[in-house]
Amino acid sequence: MNLMNSWATRTPMATPLTNYTVEMEHTGLSGWISYRESMLTLRFSYERMLTSIYVFVPGNEQWPAYCRSAGAKVATPRRTEIIQRIATELRNQQAPSMVQINDFGIEVVF
Repeated sequence: MNLMNSWATRTPMATPLTNYTVEMEHTGLSGWISYRESMLTLRFSYERMLTSIYVFVPGNEQWPAYCRSAGAKVATPRRTEIIQRIATELRNQQAPSMVQINDFGIEVVF
């Protein structure tokens, strides 16, 4: 039985000639959200609860170190933009009743 499903969406970025994808990898009740641009990949873990999904995103203070460790220094000033893009794709793909962004992640409520 294959427990891994994924979806991907290509959406034009704000910068010309650049695209991004958001992919969700399921492994039971948890998994990974991958945000990719041509020269950038960031991965965030998530957990599925009874009525929601929570995506864990490093806070403002941890974000620069996370970007450096992921080899994505160019993403350091773009935390808000990247989180909003991921939230938009989750909203489009999961058909939730509500999506909330806070200092530590994204909550998708069904």
